[in-house]
Amino acid sequence: MATRRSAAALPVLLLVSVLSHSLTSLATPAGPATPVSLSALVEQRNSLTAELEQYQRTIAVLQTDDTPPEQSSNPAVRKLAEEVVRLQETLVNVMEREVTLLQQEISQARVAQQSKSVTIVDEAPPPDPVETRPIVMHATEAPPDTASDHVERLHELLEDYHAELQEAANTLPTDQELELREQALRQAQALESIPYSVNKVRLTGSEGSTALTQITRRLSDPTIPESRRDIAPICVIRTRLFGNLIGSENRSLKPVGKNHYIALVRLQPGDTKLSIMDNNWKVRLSHDSEAQDFLITLYQPPGGKSELHVFAVEELLAVDRPHIPAWLPDDIQLQAYSG
Repeated sequence: MATRRSAAALPVLLLVSVLSHSLTSLATPAGPATPVSLSALVEQRNSLTAELEQYQRTIAVLQTDDTPPEQSSNPAVRKLAEEVVRLQETLVNVMEREVTLLQQEISQARVAQQSKSVTIVDEAPPPDPVETRPIVMHATEAPPDTASDHVERLHELLEDYHAELQEAANTLPTDQELELREQALRQAQALESIPYSVNKVRLTGSEGSTALTQITRRLSDPTIPESRRDIAPICVIRTRLFGNLIGSENRSLKPVGKNHYIALVRLQPGDTKLSIMDNNWKVRLSHDSEAQDFLITLYQPPGGKSELHVFAVEELLAVDRPHIPAWLPDDIQLQAYSG
């Protein structure tokens, strides 16, 4: 029993060790206005690289499948993935400053060598004291390319780190997005939950507010893995009125995190069919109504049933204290509808 408990506690101890070892160096980056020597930057780069390798070894111990760390179901792995991103950002900053200093030193060395490469060689005494022989210019060899090779290797490493950061950015939310989620969660917690059926497609304004509250809670739940945010499901929207096709369009739903997607669309009266891959939903608007703006929310949990809701923006805003979450995409500004 003691051996089993020790084995179970190992990942937690590794996580605590890595985080406590790295917080100091990450919390006090060198300010851009402070002059730093090349040797100091090299030392800092080596230290950061060693910490990064330690993070990666710890993730390898905790991660039990091939899922990217940013999308892991293990909160500890996702926390480490976030720290890896911050560490890589700091490392990239240090390496870029190191490359700049190296290039400056290479340039200065070449200028200094060129100034020393000019020598005066008298091949024979001048025949006439009045005439002088031209100065012969002998260029010495170029400076050793060791520093240039080192700069090239640093550039290759920088490209690799930039690619890894871009890949992580496709999944991990930014600090600003996390702040908006937290703001939306505080608002959602202040509202009373209104019961509604997850299988119901067309929602009332009150139900739509509750649906947005449910999304906010999921986005703020640390136990739910993140999802890639560079994937936008295509929703095919076709509307028929009295059997005739009166509208057809394809719309991309914007990812907001954790397998949630949203879009603002304008639906016509009649029978509307919404299709996303192999899933279909139907919405009916009264034949004597007018076209309205609707929010479409989609939840596609991995291995679970897709959940789609549609509710009118006007009805949502008519609710007393509706939940208008701060995480909504920039092009969906519902406050503008309230007049």
